[in-house]
Amino acid sequence: MYDRPPFPAAWARMHGKGRVYYNSMGHREDVWTGEIFQQLILGGLAWALGNIDADVPPNFKEVTPGAIT
Repeated sequence: MYDRPPFPAAWARMHGKGRVYYNSMGHREDVWTGEIFQQLILGGLAWALGNIDADVPPNFKEVTPGAIT
């Protein structure tokens, strides 16, 4: 339907010493009640708050081939 390259629905990255977490999911009520979605949100928030560490190397070119020309 859309002519666009693939893009991630959730991602995390460092911004200087800050942490950025993004999630575009959760537009429907049934998504919010799903266990996988809830784990994704809780994990993203725990990482963003600095409660857990995770390796988040930049990988935009790998996950969105063709997005940057």
